[in-house]
Amino acid sequence: MHNESPITPARAEPRVAASASPGLRPGTAPLYAEQRQRAKRTALWVGAIAVLVYVGFILSGVIGR
Repeated sequence: MHNESPITPARAEPRVAASASPGLRPGTAPLYAEQRQRAKRTALWVGAIAVLVYVGFILSGVIGR
């Protein structure tokens, strides 16, 4: 038996977006103001729904006793 592995390790090359600006991290694209606003609104809605579900579970436990 040999101690050598038949598989050679590969080097990971960093991915760079074609349209990335020099000031941005590699692989990221700028989010425009409208997209950012929609993402923020969606996150707030998802958070609000999560809080309502959490409160609902607590109230169902209290009411169920």
